[in-house]
Amino acid sequence: MSFIGLLAKENEDRELLGGLLGELGYGVEGAGRLEEALEFARERKTRAFLLVDGVGADAETLTRELLRAFPLLPVVVALKVRDASRAVALMRVGAAEVIAPPWTPEDLKLSVSKGLRFQGTALSVAKAAPLSRSPLWYALAVGLFLAAGLGAASLKRAEQNRLAAAARVDRWDLPVRHPAGLAYDGKSVWLVEWFTQSFYALSMDDTTVQVVRHLTAETPVAAAFTGEAMWTVSADGAIIRRMRDDKMTPLTRYPRAAPNSAGLAFDGLYLWTLDARAKVIRKHLVDRELSVLAVYKWRGTKAAGLVYDGKTLWSLDAADRRLLRHALERPDEPVDSMGLPEYAQGNYIPAGLAWDGKRFWTVGEAVDGKSPARLVRHQEETR
Repeated sequence: MSFIGLLAKENEDRELLGGLLGELGYGVEGAGRLEEALEFARERKTRAFLLVDGVGADAETLTRELLRAFPLLPVVVALKVRDASRAVALMRVGAAEVIAPPWTPEDLKLSVSKGLRFQGTALSVAKAAPLSRSPLWYALAVGLFLAAGLGAASLKRAEQNRLAAAARVDRWDLPVRHPAGLAYDGKSVWLVEWFTQSFYALSMDDTTVQVVRHLTAETPVAAAFTGEAMWTVSADGAIIRRMRDDKMTPLTRYPRAAPNSAGLAFDGLYLWTLDARAKVIRKHLVDRELSVLAVYKWRGTKAAGLVYDGKTLWSLDAADRRLLRHALERPDEPVDSMGLPEYAQGNYIPAGLAWDGKRFWTVGEAVDGKSPARLVRHQEETR
């Protein structure tokens, strides 16, 4: 009989799911706490975990903890409320399957069976007879060692070349002097200008101004685009979700959601904000309140931009004239950095950052406060 670990805080959930798993022929011992579930798994050689996500039970954290203790075992999560975004989040942290309510024997059987099919291979140690190793064996071993070393060196060089991809390719002077940020909508780069309270859509080829949107009631400092909406941040920290129409029609306003904002990014699931004064990165759930799920220390000096490149977050440090790369799981520990030699002369201070799917764009404000702002398109990244 295969044993399934069941972790559910509420006794009713344990009884219901335990009964369903029993009817499917699995051995089950329900637990209300993580420690109990781990102990049961060690004793019974559990083949999978089933845990309930709900009030008082953070399935993302529990999934990570279970996989940390038993990385080869599948974790199936049962949602108490239908939520596609929640399901995606759980899959991203490692859940093998997610079951939406109402829980039925058919859905449970399908999900648990599917999870078990993709279960990692167990490893065992067996004693082998001593081998007689010839000179040829040693020659092959040395060859493999050298090949591995050369491969590692090649990978290191490739990574160094990728990080050096910030060399200037193009730059343009802009018809504004006080840039606050950049954003990319899939076709054009948008410049945020706080002094005139305006947004400028710029051509990707020669940065000619294609569209100008002026706001009279607020001072914009950052922006980001999703597939169906435009998100802007004003100087008072309010985030506004807008339609992507000619009037940038406001849909929802979140007061003080992004104080001292230096950047805004969307990773397809969460909204991220960068607080220049507190030097923190905040992770927001896109709900009615833009709830803050986590706060991470930002390790730079002067924050000036934040983007998502499809895999990780990048922030712009205006003081060090450098980009910092952040893993989504631990943004407080930068995993890479990239210098911006375009700003080495010190005539411009970088003030905004965008990513167009292939290249980084930055905008700089002239130190003298009189010269036009400068837009820079950086060399294509090799991934």
